[in-house]
Amino acid sequence: MELDSWWRTRTVGEAMGQGYTFLRLTCRCGRISEYPFPLLLQRPGVTRYSFLGNIPFRCQKCGSTQPSIGVSSHVVGTSSDH
Repeated sequence: MELDSWWRTRTVGEAMGQGYTFLRLTCRCGRISEYPFPLLLQRPGVTRYSFLGNIPFRCQKCGSTQPSIGVSSHVVGTSSDH
């Protein structure tokens, strides 16, 4: 199972419970966006029980609605991708 596929079937709460702080979206056009989970939870209809793959996203650069999904946690001065 690809990493993207695995995260699409996880909930916001599961990712936060594992210590991750950001949702990372990577579009095929090369744009990478990171959303802090507290900001993501402010979106209408998004709760800790929402599956990451069911949250609608659209790339501001190319308009694609199918980004790759991952998570990350940031420590002061470094970045650790998972």
